[in-house]
Amino acid sequence: MGKLNNYLKGKKEILKTFSVKGYKSWTAREGFGASTTLYKDGKKIGKCIDYGNGGEVALIEITLKNESSVKSFLDTLPKYKFNDYWKGQYDEEWDGLGKSKLESWRIHTFAHVMLEEAEEEAQLKKLCKTKLVVRVEGQKNLGVFEAEWPKGTSDQLMLMSRLTKQLQPKVITEFINKRFA
Repeated sequence: MGKLNNYLKGKKEILKTFSVKGYKSWTAREGFGASTTLYKDGKKIGKCIDYGNGGEVALIEITLKNESSVKSFLDTLPKYKFNDYWKGQYDEEWDGLGKSKLESWRIHTFAHVMLEEAEEEAQLKKLCKTKLVVRVEGQKNLGVFEAEWPKGTSDQLMLMSRLTKQLQPKVITEFINKRFA
């Protein structure tokens, strides 16, 4: 993996500090809407929601104290260039205006990151029901194999050992299926 830009550094700090549960999605007027519940230190602090109407992702059902705490946290994160955000989302350069303008982390950007994390977890959970999914060191994309995650611990260890040997010299850094076992 290459050097993390300030957007990715901020995103990493956010995901270390906050978590999400209960992803829901639906068809909306402007595409799809989605929501998830937001947690800090294991305690529910609010919800992130994309109403699917073309607007920004919002933070709702949050007390002023918790919102103030989130804003204070966001103020500690490094400012990032819009191009860094764009590359983080679409894996390509932004060629429009404001490419190098420094952006501060805002509530809607934070809510977007958290909703995106919840969507990714929901997709991984669904994929892990029928496939073996691993993260390989140095590769951006996950490895997906036509094998199911075994129920028994000894079978899991045997499969992990066999796959690790098959992929050498590459190193498996995570068996994603273990998250949802």
